Amino acid sequence: MALGDLPPRQKMINLMYLVLLCLLAMNVSKEILNSFLIINEGLERTIDNFEHKIEQTFDRFKRMNGDDSKKVGEFYKQAKTVKSKADEIDSYIHKLKKELYRVADNVEDTAVLNSMNLNNLENNDDQDIGAQVLIGADAANPKSADEEYSALRLKNMIEQFNNYLSGVIRDKALLLDLTIPLHSQVVNDVEEKWEIANFYHLPMAATITNLTRFQAAVRNSEADAMKELMRELGEEDFSFDTVSVKVLPRNGTYIAQGDSFKADVIVAAYSTTKEPKLVIGEVDTSGNQPAVLNGDTSNVLIEKGIATYSVKTSDLGQQNWGGVIKVQKPNGKWAKYKFSHSYMVARPTLVVSPKKMNVLYKGLKNPVDVSITGMPSENLSVRVMGGDCQVIKKGPGIYDIIPSESNRDSDVRLIVTSTDPMSTPIKPYAFRLKRVPKPIPFFGGKTGYAKMSRSQVRAGRYLSANLEDFVFALNYEVVSFKMSVSAGGDRSTTFISTSGRLTREMRNTLRSVRNGHKVSFYNIVAKMNTPNAVKRPLDGIIVITVQ
Repeated sequence: MALGDLPPRQKMINLMYLVLLCLLAMNVSKEILNSFLIINEGLERTIDNFEHKIEQTFDRFKRMNGDDSKKVGEFYKQAKTVKSKADEIDSYIHKLKKELYRVADNVEDTAVLNSMNLNNLENNDDQDIGAQVLIGADAANPKSADEEYSALRLKNMIEQFNNYLSGVIRDKALLLDLTIPLHSQVVNDVEEKWEIANFYHLPMAATITNLTRFQAAVRNSEADAMKELMRELGEEDFSFDTVSVKVLPRNGTYIAQGDSFKADVIVAAYSTTKEPKLVIGEVDTSGNQPAVLNGDTSNVLIEKGIATYSVKTSDLGQQNWGGVIKVQKPNGKWAKYKFSHSYMVARPTLVVSPKKMNVLYKGLKNPVDVSITGMPSENLSVRVMGGDCQVIKKGPGIYDIIPSESNRDSDVRLIVTSTDPMSTPIKPYAFRLKRVPKPIPFFGGKTGYAKMSRSQVRAGRYLSANLEDFVFALNYEVVSFKMSVSAGGDRSTTFISTSGRLTREMRNTLRSVRNGHKVSFYNIVAKMNTPNAVKRPLDGIIVITVQ
């Protein structure tokens, strides 16, 4: 008889029951037989206590399942099944008792029958009715489990109850205590089957008490099974000793003016006595539990239940990282949780706005770096309003802006947008448009009014144009010019070149110059060495005095 861990009073009742059985075997008096009433009352009070505890545990399961069905659902389902099977056995035993009362005292009044118990049973010493109702006329061939009133039917129900417990209770030592014995028993040195040993040729008082004993056994196993299921459910819970408020910014801690700061404020619970484990690396989720490939813990510091990851940055842009954090459960096993995160690395930036130098030069590739703090450069888009400008993306945040040389706009606006629809619009940045200054023409390294020897003049072969002290390194070529030579105020024939080189006639003329002659170069036209460059007449002339 498995009644679990019973109080001393209940153990005494069970011991008295065994003594009375021995007395029955010795055919003792009816006064001793009536002692079964005392044992039966004690068992019924025990059943009431079990049922009260069972209801408390089951109500707790219901509340917990309502709060978190995903976690509690399977345990709650098992508890309901245990309760349902136990209730079914209890109801059937009540049905058997009622039939025994009816047959023993020949009671047909339903109201009277429903109020009967062992205390008011008149024929409690009858030794045939229990066997008649539960076993049948032939002990060797007892009533089958299909019969309405049958000890074998009760045995089958208890066996099914035992089998279900074996499937849900993981603690095998506890399961051994919860299992209600149904094996054969030795009575007076004779091995008898369970149904014969408990219900054949026993006084009605003993038969009813036996049924009550099995009710108590079922309720005891039910209570302990529910307690164990609640304990197993608790094995998945974590124990924490510290609760603190954590603020988790959704969009970082550096917010652009006009944008919204968003943060999740949560209450976090953790244990300062059980240290977690943090492993950084690529997570493999192909198995039952997440695992880290080539895990690294060198940059992890764990102190008072908090794991801190710190790494020195080098590469620019968005950096992705993640891994697995492990937390120990009360049962000693480790729960593993994968995570992934990212952060943005940018160069330290000094922002200076030279308001008088915000210039884009027409016809040139004006390099512009565009960045917005807190936004990845690859998510930005740049366009220019006005100026007939071409925008060429060279890389993340790097652009060439080429205003057309022929447009007449004096300024443009740089429009920067983000691919993030939730980002705040960025105020356009204004640029002034300027033409590239005209280059200065040179002949033989001289410009303007200069003096050269006859040999230097005769060695000249071409005119050049240079843009000195300019922010861009530009190359120009002279595409046409005119030349004349004068002596004593008389000007010779004008010569025309359609390139930057002196024509043959020009060179022959220069071979005949004398001291005091003046060589003039004027109407000089040049252009940049870039596609689609516009020809521009240069300011000034070159006048060389031969000496």
